[in-house]
Amino acid sequence: MFDRSKPHPVQTTRRGLIALAAGLGVAGLPALAQDRFPSRALRIVVPFAAGTPPDVSARIVAGKLADLLKQPVVVENRAGASGTIGMAEVARSPADGYTLGALHYATATVVSLYPQFKADLVKDFTGLGLIEWGHNVLVVSPSLGVNSVAELVDYAKRQPASFGSSGVGSPAHLTGLMFQRATQTEAAHVPYNQFGQVIGDVSAGRISYMLLAAPAAVPQVLGGKLKALAVTGPMRNPNLKDVPTVAELKMPGVQSRTWSGLVLRSDTPKEIVERLSRDLATVMAMAEVRELLVKQQAEVPVESDQQFRELIRRDTENGAAFVRANQIKAD
Repeated sequence: MFDRSKPHPVQTTRRGLIALAAGLGVAGLPALAQDRFPSRALRIVVPFAAGTPPDVSARIVAGKLADLLKQPVVVENRAGASGTIGMAEVARSPADGYTLGALHYATATVVSLYPQFKADLVKDFTGLGLIEWGHNVLVVSPSLGVNSVAELVDYAKRQPASFGSSGVGSPAHLTGLMFQRATQTEAAHVPYNQFGQVIGDVSAGRISYMLLAAPAAVPQVLGGKLKALAVTGPMRNPNLKDVPTVAELKMPGVQSRTWSGLVLRSDTPKEIVERLSRDLATVMAMAEVRELLVKQQAEVPVESDQQFRELIRRDTENGAAFVRANQIKAD
């Protein structure tokens, strides 16, 4: 007869297998998570409006990243407060690798203006890699009668001048302040909520000048609506070959570049961070991606993920110092 006081052989085997599986599951959890990642769609949170340079570059990368990951990669725009609203969304999301952030230079440099943003860009996020470098173009209206930086400086010293931007703390605002320092001129800062309106007012001569992002500036210059006087990047813009750099004009203090890159929460499993970093590097090496970025007036990055992380640290610290020195206040 079957003795119910003794474990049945089959029951013992089941229990043993369950215990063994549980033990292996715990021991092999990182490998299992890595093998199964990704098992669903990912999203890239862009903390700026659709059509802006960070958004365009993120969408270029997202399409190719989806091909590598064999999963959809959806771009979501969460604009506002110089990018801190979107980055807060990334910080609140699970640290599972499915939510990436498109961190931009503009956010890193002015994050100290927003005490309501509780995350730390350096400690709470880890960089996967850069996806673009950018630069600004110093532009004026063709009707202003100014044909060089020297003439613009003379103009600003003879009469009241103004410069436009898309808001307090934006790259155009910060670079405009750098220009004033370098040239020892004064100009009233005029921030706009509507990006198209500020371009229109500079073109019409209602605003004296602007340090405009290259993707927006180049078409306007080539179309004759704006006149370019200088570029802030380290090299001349290939579409504006006759326009000098600020370094050529002996104004190194105005030289500046913007950047965008993808980040994850810093507590994301290491295996997932490394996987996405490798895949992003593969995407950035694709000739098609590089060509698309160049067409958008972007400079293709060559820096490593470690160099990107250092860039975040450097520009966050330098930006906070610049904000303090110039007593910049948020809107």
